[in-house]
Amino acid sequence: MYRVISANSKKFGEPANNNWKLPIKKFLSKHTNFKRFQEPNRSWRIYEKENLEKHLGPVIDVDCGDNHSVLDAYEKYKDTVEFIRWFPDSENCSKEEYISILNQNKYIDLKYITNSAKGFLSVQSKDESFKVWQEKGVNCPDYFTFKDSKDFKEKFSLNKINYPFLLRVNNSVSGEDTVLVKKEIELNNALNVIEKSNKNRIGINRKMMCIEFINTVDNKRNVNVSYRIHVAGNKVISGYARVVSSDNWLAITAGSFKIEFIDNWIYYNLKCQKFMEEREKEIVDAVKALGLNHQGVDLVFDEDRKKLCFLEVQPTYAAGYPKEGYYGYSYPFYNPSDPALVKFLLDNKSELEKQIPMYYNNWLDKNNHFNLVYKELKNVWS
Repeated sequence: MYRVISANSKKFGEPANNNWKLPIKKFLSKHTNFKRFQEPNRSWRIYEKENLEKHLGPVIDVDCGDNHSVLDAYEKYKDTVEFIRWFPDSENCSKEEYISILNQNKYIDLKYITNSAKGFLSVQSKDESFKVWQEKGVNCPDYFTFKDSKDFKEKFSLNKINYPFLLRVNNSVSGEDTVLVKKEIELNNALNVIEKSNKNRIGINRKMMCIEFINTVDNKRNVNVSYRIHVAGNKVISGYARVVSSDNWLAITAGSFKIEFIDNWIYYNLKCQKFMEEREKEIVDAVKALGLNHQGVDLVFDEDRKKLCFLEVQPTYAAGYPKEGYYGYSYPFYNPSDPALVKFLLDNKSELEKQIPMYYNNWLDKNNHFNLVYKELKNVWS
């Protein structure tokens, strides 16, 4: 019988795009047999569910936010169930949904995987993760939250943060609802943009933030770099460097990879391999400090202070889905799917899997990735 309850966001079973594509999808599903726009349930990534069940046992999927489904499953299968996987939408979990999670969690006694109920707040609310990290001595950017333009200007005048800095909504991801403010003349427009974004977002405890801008540009190589590291339990499983042009302040490779960066891509992924091995405890401890145990961790190397700087965690990190081509993720690696990078990785397989095994073997092979993830999570609770 069931050993794991996966408490998922109801939104993961709904269309991901709520703008112009949604009417098209509804029309096609109603009037045709055309399946191009059908979307998989985003509660599980490619090869994830089968590997969880391989190591932890059969799983039952329930709604995390309806105030009763987790408790119903727990009561029905309490003789066999051992684990809870809280898996709400990192960006769009509402306050009501989160209260449902907290309330139900009071009445169950299960080992958590990925997110603890309390720890999920640090996933969505970046100010909460920064607060905990600063208390625990984990290096992260300086910040403050503000209510409106007047509140911002009062706090900014008393703060050590200088231009340039970032304005963002605390539950935005991938650079959405984030503005880089380079000088004072840009400030009022940036505040207007963020105030509007803040009003339009769903969130547990939605706030606007001012965040210290970390210099991540390698001037010698003329590139900007960030890292995504995958942590499970007490281990770093995999990770990679994201290398873009120096004028791109948002160092996210998706849509930005250029084959002319390949020498720099190799150089920084070799560095990534090295610090995943040498600084594993530091990275793992940053995740555990938040009450979490399976996350994608975004961090950068602060070129001014010459140290790692932690930015955020993401349990729903992009690994691809069972439906081929969904979200642009395609075989053989799903993420990455950029044709030029995929060709390079395939052409240089024998060399790269020796140089950067935690990337080539533990990330590109998604079946192996999630096998290692859930094997380690089982070990954590053994």
